[in-house]
Formats: sequence, C-alpha cells, structure tokens
Amino acid sequence: MADMKAAIVQHRGDRGSLHDAPIPQPGPHDVLVRVTAASVNPIDWKMRDDPDSQLPFVLGQDFAGVVSETGNRVAKYREGERVFGIARDHGAFAEYTLVPEDDHRQPIAKIPDGVGDADAAALPTAGLTALASMEALRVRAATTVLILGATGGVGGFAVQMAHGRGARVIATGGAGHEALAKELGADDFIAYDRGDLVDSIHAAYPNGINAVLDLVDNADAIKRIADIMSAEGLIVSTIGAADTNWFAQRKLSATNISMANTPQSSHAGLRQLLELLQSGTISVRIVAEWPLSETAEALAQSQAGSVDGKLVITVA
Repeated sequence: MADMKAAIVQHRGDRGSLHDAPIPQPGPHDVLVRVTAASVNPIDWKMRDDPDSQLPFVLGQDFAGVVSETGNRVAKYREGERVFGIARDHGAFAEYTLVPEDDHRQPIAKIPDGVGDADAAALPTAGLTALASMEALRVRAATTVLILGATGGVGGFAVQMAHGRGARVIATGGAGHEALAKELGADDFIAYDRGDLVDSIHAAYPNGINAVLDLVDNADAIKRIADIMSAEGLIVSTIGAADTNWFAQRKLSATNISMANTPQSSHAGLRQLLELLQSGTISVRIVAEWPLSETAEALAQSQAGSVDGKLVITVA
C-alpha cells in the first residue's frame, strides 16, 4: 500500500507535524481525492487541542482536489473530476483524503470551470456556517442584521450574504477593520475598541436590532446583546454560547448553530455557495497560503485571532 504525506496529531500537545501515512482505500461508496488545497478553520486547532479527541488523526477538514479513485458503487463522481467539500473522518491536510459520495456531515460537490482550487477549498465550513446562519435569522431585505466579528472567515461570508439579500448590515470588529467591513458590504461599522460596544450600538440604533449573528462572545457577554434587540428578535451563535432559555424568558429567540446538523450541510448547500461565488454575491478573501509542511504555523496564525479572511494550505 502506497504512502502519502499528512499533517498528523500523534499525541497530546502535538501541534501537528508531517508524517508518512497509508493512502486510505475507498469502500464501495467512497471517493478518494488527491488534495490540491485545503483551508484552515478554528475547529482544526480546537480539535487538536481537545483532550477528548481520539489520537492519532489527520488535521483539517475543508479541501479541494481531484478524484483519484472511486468505490464500485459510486455513481456521481468519476476519476479526474475536480471536487471540494468537508472531510471530517479522514482529514484534509494531506496528499489524499477519503470522503463518502453522499453524507450530510461530509458533503462534497464538483468544482465548476472558472473556480480555482484555493477558492473552493476556502468555502465549505465557513461558507455553509454563514449560509445556515442567514437562514436561521431569516435575513431578508427588511432585516437589520448585526454581525459581531464580521471580518473573519464566517463573518466575512455572512456580511456579503446579508448584503446580497438586501438587508441593512451592521458589522463589528476592531477599529482597524472598518475599511474591510465596508468593502464586504457593511452599511455601518461599530468598533469594539472605541468604547462600550453595546452602548454604542444602542445609541446608534435606539429602536433595536431584529437579527444578530454572534461569532465571538462567551455565554456572559452574549446576554448583553438582549439589551439592543427589538421585540421578538432573533440571535444566532455559532460557538454554542447562547443560553436559549434565558433569551426565551425575554421573548427573544436564540439558536446555537451546529453547521453539520443544518440543511445547508449538504451537496445542495455547497452548490448554493458556488452560485453565490459565480454571481459575484460573495468573494473569497485569502490572506495567506502555507505549504503542507508548515501546517502548524498556519494553525498558529489562525489561533492568534487576527486573521481577516481565510488561510489556505497548498498541497499540490
């Protein structure tokens, strides 16, 4: 059995280093992909640092590449086709990965001509999370949506999607990020380092906000958001910070989004992202590319919390 290079976490405290590993072999319904690009998400270093993660494992989950081999019951994909998606079980920071043909936890789709591998690899987790959040918040033309942490991977896509739906978009971030937020489509920007954020939002929008996407707050901080929401407002947290019962007592609807459990985590969801990309509704902002051998450095950059966009691992 041939070997491949992969960024593997072998023991607790391991930052992830390059090792030889067997190329996974497809079962009847599996697709073997030669990875050309992968992208970094916070979940990658969170899983690496989670004491409950089963070891060893290959880092990463978002990938783009070329079908190398298919199981004998695979009908949708053929050798040589370009595909992208999420590889939760086998990881993406490797020369090859293995994904099921049809699995909502690990959706894949073909990459159309005109879409580069790096852009495709940057889309799945952040893009589908933003898309699921827009649906949960019912963002439409009449919506005023506040996006807390608006220039990161999920936030950047969410601002563009909300703008594309005709909503009024209020973005937050550090003062130095205002130009980027406006470029992405924010109508207003409120800096968290220019005074109390909630007070500033309340002063600017005394009638309240009817939809809030919170990408950054902890369980205590997110409760302060209730003070700036209009009656029967909606709030979504992508990091599980919302106390849904606490918000319900105040007649506010709070939802903790786990993207893998949403309808958007699907082949159809990936196709929708491609349509948004090809129509110009969203664009991919890649801020740095790292070789596979420097995966640990890419994760450190992500973990530092200062990335305004996406980090891509180039594999081939």
